[in-house]
Amino acid sequence: MKNTILIIDDDSNLLKTLSDILENEGYRVVTLVDPSRAEEFIAKHSPSLLIIDIFMPVRSGFNLMEDFRRDGLCEDIPKIFLTCLDDDIERMTARACGVERYLTKPFSPEHIIDCVKELITPESPGD
Repeated sequence: MKNTILIIDDDSNLLKTLSDILENEGYRVVTLVDPSRAEEFIAKHSPSLLIIDIFMPVRSGFNLMEDFRRDGLCEDIPKIFLTCLDDDIERMTARACGVERYLTKPFSPEHIIDCVKELITPESPGD
């Protein structure tokens, strides 16, 4: 079974781009444009990795992390924040919330792939 990556971002174009990049590397990708459904998608798809935007309407990436921590959800799932904000305070806050990597937009496909591979490995074809 392929490692599943759940990407939560309100930008559907970015979701498509990231999906294409990561699927070409052998990952199964599930996308979610509505962060209010994150827990439902996590329960349904059992992701190996979460990639989360910080700035989303209704529920930010930080709100998601607070809710996950409160509910004891995703403690063992690595997390990457992908955001347009390049700020040291936000980076430190993300680390304190349990985020392993903090990447800024725009990003290079190679950088995303490298960060993902540091946290999980793609499965061999046919797995």
